[in-house]
Amino acid sequence: MASEKKSSVRRDRLLEIEVAVRKWWEDEEVYKSESRKDLPKHGEKFFATFPFPYMNGYLHIGHAFSLSKVDFASAYHRLRGANVLLPFGFHCTGMPIKASADKLSREIQQFGNPPVFTAEESNKEVVKEVEEESDNPALPGQFKGKKSKVAAKAGGQVYQWEIMRSFGLTDSEIARFQDPYEWLYYFPPLAVEDLRAYGLGCDWRRSFVTTDVNPFFDAFVRWQMRKLKAMGKIVKDNRYTVYSPFDGQPCADHDRASGEGVQPQEYTLVKMEVVKPFPVKLGPLEGKNVFLAAATLRPETLYGQTNAWVLPDGKYGAYEINETDVFVLTERAARNLAYQNFSKIPQKPSCLLELTGHDLIGLPLRSPLGVIEIIYTLPMLTILTNKGTGIVTCVPSDSPDDYMALHDLKAKPALRAKYGVQDEWMPTDIIPIINIPEFGDRTAEKVCFDLKIKSQNDKEKLAEGKKLVYLKGFTEGTMIIGEFAGRKVQEVKPIIKTQLIESGEAILYSEPEKPVMSRSGDECVVALTDQWYLTYGESEWRSMAEECLSKMNLYSEETRHGFEHTLSWLNQWACSRSFGLGTRIPWDEQFLVESLSDSTLYMAYYTVAHIFHEGDMYKGSKSLVSPQQMNDEVWEYLFCDGQYPKSSDIPSDLLSKMKQEFDYWYPLDLRVSGKDLIQNHLTFFIYNHTALMASRNWPRGIRCNGHIMLNSEKMSKSTGNFRTLKQAIEEFSATATRFSLADAGDGVDDANFVFETANAAILRLTKELTWMEEILAEESSLRTGPPSTYADKVFENDMNIAIRLTEKAYKDCLFREALKNGFYDLQAARDEYRLSCGIGGMNHDLVLTFMNVQTRLIEPICPHYAEYVWRKLLKKEGCVVTAGWPASNEPDLVLKGANKYLQDSIVLMRKLLQKQLLGSKKAAKKAQVTAVAEEKLKGLVYVNEQFDGWRAHCLNILQSKFDQQTRSFAPDAEILAELREVLQKEGQAENFKQIQKLCMPFLKFKKDEAIAIGGQALNLKLPFGEMEVLQSNMDLIKRQLGLEEVEIYSASDPNDVAKAGPHASLLKQNPPSPGSPTAIFLNR
Repeated sequence: MASEKKSSVRRDRLLEIEVAVRKWWEDEEVYKSESRKDLPKHGEKFFATFPFPYMNGYLHIGHAFSLSKVDFASAYHRLRGANVLLPFGFHCTGMPIKASADKLSREIQQFGNPPVFTAEESNKEVVKEVEEESDNPALPGQFKGKKSKVAAKAGGQVYQWEIMRSFGLTDSEIARFQDPYEWLYYFPPLAVEDLRAYGLGCDWRRSFVTTDVNPFFDAFVRWQMRKLKAMGKIVKDNRYTVYSPFDGQPCADHDRASGEGVQPQEYTLVKMEVVKPFPVKLGPLEGKNVFLAAATLRPETLYGQTNAWVLPDGKYGAYEINETDVFVLTERAARNLAYQNFSKIPQKPSCLLELTGHDLIGLPLRSPLGVIEIIYTLPMLTILTNKGTGIVTCVPSDSPDDYMALHDLKAKPALRAKYGVQDEWMPTDIIPIINIPEFGDRTAEKVCFDLKIKSQNDKEKLAEGKKLVYLKGFTEGTMIIGEFAGRKVQEVKPIIKTQLIESGEAILYSEPEKPVMSRSGDECVVALTDQWYLTYGESEWRSMAEECLSKMNLYSEETRHGFEHTLSWLNQWACSRSFGLGTRIPWDEQFLVESLSDSTLYMAYYTVAHIFHEGDMYKGSKSLVSPQQMNDEVWEYLFCDGQYPKSSDIPSDLLSKMKQEFDYWYPLDLRVSGKDLIQNHLTFFIYNHTALMASRNWPRGIRCNGHIMLNSEKMSKSTGNFRTLKQAIEEFSATATRFSLADAGDGVDDANFVFETANAAILRLTKELTWMEEILAEESSLRTGPPSTYADKVFENDMNIAIRLTEKAYKDCLFREALKNGFYDLQAARDEYRLSCGIGGMNHDLVLTFMNVQTRLIEPICPHYAEYVWRKLLKKEGCVVTAGWPASNEPDLVLKGANKYLQDSIVLMRKLLQKQLLGSKKAAKKAQVTAVAEEKLKGLVYVNEQFDGWRAHCLNILQSKFDQQTRSFAPDAEILAELREVLQKEGQAENFKQIQKLCMPFLKFKKDEAIAIGGQALNLKLPFGEMEVLQSNMDLIKRQLGLEEVEIYSASDPNDVAKAGPHASLLKQNPPSPGSPTAIFLNR
């Protein structure tokens, strides 16, 4: 209990500091960003943004993690003297808010206001997946995002009312949220308050919300869309798109509760005709053309069909496609087809007859391209009915699954009997159709034999087998049957597909490649829709995007690969919606601009947003310009080098000011985001900039990060492993929260926010405050004069190193590394310095320099803390936020190495002392003699500053065999041959095998060291005098070893060795070598 109170006191002190510092910043308008008349030179300005968060709830740690990256980067550039713009807006466009508001209305209609859910419903716990960052079932090579969960009690569904209660809203407040615009006015101001408390270095004058509630942004988006259409970048077309039947419109990534990144998967739907007469079960279908509809990705394999497969217990139906044709398939597939113009009743499956797989077994079929005229339907136990149509065509020559299913059926009479399979339905043999190098023309048979697959239930091995043969079949396979015999599979596959469709033997069919749920709770289909599309993927536009990407700083190769892959597959994107919030398509106002299409160029809007909004993020009540004045001609002038808008009645000085703002701040220097947005928003952002802006204004950098876990577990409201940003600040303080976000991780892999790190930061930072206050209170007790001792020089050098390494880390957006170099390592250097100084004490100037440097190095991460130290403890004028990066001298790496040698040597000596003391005590106990008392010992430290003998030979040879540029060595055989030759010249060839045993570990160690740090590892001597370093620090060594007397000797001097007396034998047992002295402890 006491420790909790103590922890709270420390945290509360940080919170108090944050409140005071925030007031200083706001009073002084520290983060107000203004352009300058002269265009900036390289490095003089820094403009960075973060994808504006969606305002259907509170900001949480997931938002804060990505945001911290752009905040830390901006703070670094501001500190070093750049003019920095970091704005922040709020996204309200699209489905989520409207869908949630409508759900509230439906719940009130059904259950009352406030709703009274039944006891049975209230006691059932279900978990609803709610988008945290995103849910990304990725295409091959795509990044994969994550989602969090929010628990609500409901009977089989989640009630929006319960979600709103989880936000802390009262029932009377919740009812207001039936109006979607209430969300826009409620959540953004709360987000601003949380971000101000967090310490975001933002120019809040430029904040805004999207949708037509903001008429300025509405005018901006309308201009953007009209310009893209005029350029031919927006077209109307019938295309397959993921679609929500409930919402009656396409369901884009940000409209989805799950399935972000999922695309339509196109199949060839093969019409396998049921041969008449029909069995009794199909009697109601008499007079119709009945087909089992099998979805395949490999139409070229139809030549090898031996039968069709159905799932015996699967649920199927006979669905009317038109007046004459009926398809037998699953209800799910029929639903997709109905939205692709393949249903008698548009957008509604028309089921004439419900069937099971049992009903279909034994049906005779006539299938396109089949060598066998009549094939039969057989049972397969591994069919998935949530993919394809539930009907599968069997090609045992090339499909390991088909081969093993047939094998099982043939080998197990009981299995055939169970499903009533007659012998005449069974295929007699495999039909070879494709020859693949290494596998031959019976590919599936060979791979099943090679992998020792025993049955169709060996799923892992079958998956491995498919990987082995499917790609090779496409890229290297040659047809050996049909009209295309002798031609490559990849050449004829599209031809066969086209022929099947043109002949009416197949149709195109698409479905989501993985399940997609809309935010309205609807499972999505793929629909063929007449929509407005952005022509992403068009060759010329894609080339421009690739050119832009090639010039950008992406901070990691994984991020670059993610973009390259996205550009390789991204195609037309539906940019219009009929439901939700947003801006109307200006030429077709029945549609809205979808949420990922109104958020591709708004970084330009930020540059002039303060002129419109000035703190009013909605209608811009203080604006000197009206939304009506912001016509296309004005936007064109501001952002696209257009002609001066002579017809505009905006005052010319104001127009010039707006133009100056854009020209000064653009291009965007850095955009930071979660990696899941590579596959949509970030790539759209690149595309739109290349289409609409001159190349000099194309974005310069994108920094992607992974998602955040809490305490090594996925964020989840259902388990309580979740924190809003406000909760984190209240629990840990903004300072410790920011500290832990920096420490959480730097790469594109998922990072980890650890509560213990935040608590440790509270303790460490408040202790540091206390230490600085105590030192400054007794400043006169510090040693005066210029730094002069060895410890002074080492500490000064350590600070220079920390300044340089921390700067590099900040430049590279590696904030965990910056924290390590600029705080942890610097603190360790200070602690070591304090210990090394002994009775002489620390140098006054160095201690104050340390405080100054540490404060500035940690400022981007912990600005409240740094500001307080800067003003209150160090009594500095001005603001630390713009204090400038600390100056540094060129680090002395030799001195750094010498100090490491010193510290390592002390550790080694301490171990040897303990070992000798322990050994003497054991001997004393055994021999009944008196043990040596530690206080009566003196230490003799022997140093060998240069390798000699066979070690010297090894190093000389390694030097001659080392390539400094590639950091590689000649073959070992060549090195050993030369060593043998050298030893032969010295007359030691006879002992070569014995010496070789000693040499090999030494050679390996030195080779590894040289590969790691370079050729200096092969030098015969260290770059500093070992004896000089040890002698200069004799006082420290004595204190560390607890000895009053220590002497330093050379192991190569016989007179020095003689001083060890009978203990000199220890020097042979444990000979010193460069970098590794040997200590002997004797009675004084």
